[in-house]
Amino acid sequence: MPGNGISVSDDCDVKNIYHSLLKELVSDRKVCLSTLVGIRGSVPQVIGASALFSESGLMTGTLGGGILEGNATDKASEALKKKASVVYEFDMNADITAEEGAICGGSAIVLMDAEPEQSLTVFEDMIRSLSKGKTGVLATLIKGKKEVKLERYWFEQGETGEVLGDREGFSEKMSACIEKNICQRLENPDETTLFLEPVRPLPKLYIVGAGHIGRALAHHANLLDFEVSIIDDREEYANAENIPDADNIIVGEIGKAVEIIPKTSDTFIVIVTRGHRDDGDALRACIGSDLPYIGMIGSKKKVRLMRENFISRGWSTAEEFDLVLSPVGLEIGSKTVQEIAVSVAAQLIQVRNQTKKTKSKHLVSAIILAAGESSRMGKPKMLLPYERSSIIETVIGNAALSSIDKTYVVLGAGHESIAQKIQDNPVETVINPNYKSGMLSSVQCGLRALSDSTTQVMVLLGDQPMIGERIMDKMIERYNQSEKGIVVASCQGERGHPILFSSEYIQEILEYPEDGTLKSLLLNHPDDIDELETENPEILRDIDTEQDYQNEYKLQQK
Repeated sequence: MPGNGISVSDDCDVKNIYHSLLKELVSDRKVCLSTLVGIRGSVPQVIGASALFSESGLMTGTLGGGILEGNATDKASEALKKKASVVYEFDMNADITAEEGAICGGSAIVLMDAEPEQSLTVFEDMIRSLSKGKTGVLATLIKGKKEVKLERYWFEQGETGEVLGDREGFSEKMSACIEKNICQRLENPDETTLFLEPVRPLPKLYIVGAGHIGRALAHHANLLDFEVSIIDDREEYANAENIPDADNIIVGEIGKAVEIIPKTSDTFIVIVTRGHRDDGDALRACIGSDLPYIGMIGSKKKVRLMRENFISRGWSTAEEFDLVLSPVGLEIGSKTVQEIAVSVAAQLIQVRNQTKKTKSKHLVSAIILAAGESSRMGKPKMLLPYERSSIIETVIGNAALSSIDKTYVVLGAGHESIAQKIQDNPVETVINPNYKSGMLSSVQCGLRALSDSTTQVMVLLGDQPMIGERIMDKMIERYNQSEKGIVVASCQGERGHPILFSSEYIQEILEYPEDGTLKSLLLNHPDDIDELETENPEILRDIDTEQDYQNEYKLQQK
């Protein structure tokens, strides 16, 4: 990247089975390219799965493992010896009592290309296209039924494929192949079969920070088929010897380096620098971009403070910051560097494997109601000890362990002391000056504070610390599977809390009169309610009195 004071070590290769194949072919080694070109019923892999074999056995890739792959190994060895490409069908309908055999219930149609060197120029064209970030379709024309002759063609996205003639609307099928990211097998009357396989460049992962976590994550991401780039301003860390798994190494001022990264739909950024300032510079350079993944390491306190700083300085909106995955990684209780890297790698896989659905389209926000005066308790119940912290902190902690994306805590009576107690938690506090008007005013106050990206709202009671993340996750899962707009937790037919509802009801709830209740939502939309039977009686209890507190305290001690 000349002219930016940034140096780049670029030995990037397209890391897929065709890259491995090309390396073998240019070295004049004899290999067999095996591809799953059709299935009937249930099989352990998808159409398009490929593996590379030598006469000695499997080299890379997989057709699904087990007996299918063992059989393919033998077939590949035979095909290489005969220099004859074949198509065969492997039956996987063995009886479950059989000592050997596959019991998936289907069959796999496998193409063995024993002379892939005949298509060397096609594979070279493909690698060149992918290296330039271009998607395309590898078309394989299979002539014959068993021993076959093959012709291969590479078409970049947008090309018509006229060389193959008008084969049942080939151009349209090729476009659909790319758009849906699925292979297509077209059988023609002339006893030829055309197999279309979409091939895309690898998703690009930029790891900002060449320290211990950056090095460990680069290793895992390399194995998971990301094109890995490392960014750091320290050449003694950002080098191939320290991080051998990086495809690209970029040395330069961190903010500038991140700023000039192409912000595409297949670009992933993980920020793991050595300090808050560098983290902030990296985040400023990419926040608000249309990226599928921006993750940043950091404690919950650091994230909260950085969020406040970014919003107050106008560097991002609340909605933009809330799309940053921070603390980064899936919650697996990771402690060591390698465990942290695994949790981040798992999250990268999760996001990469999602369909076109993005986090901005599916944002679950929780409103924790904690504004009451605790009049029946006679003292501030939110701060009473519970488990290892307090009642309110336990509720917040449970929400943090769930699939909820953003949590808002509505405070009223004694808000100063509660706000101070929870200041290091990943929540946004909202003050309800009209808390004496009743619970609905707090619900409405919380709704007004929600991010515009919110699609689902879960209302939690601040005095129900006994409701764990599993119930919350079950409600979210039920909502996503249901056609209903409201999910209510119930136990033995009796409804309790939490309640989860679509954001389409927010305006209606905001218009409820001051003396109204959230129950009006259920009364107004009885046909849009899905009850989740939890078999957990705690959804029917809350802590109002000293006796309630003592009872729950005893239960959680058991």
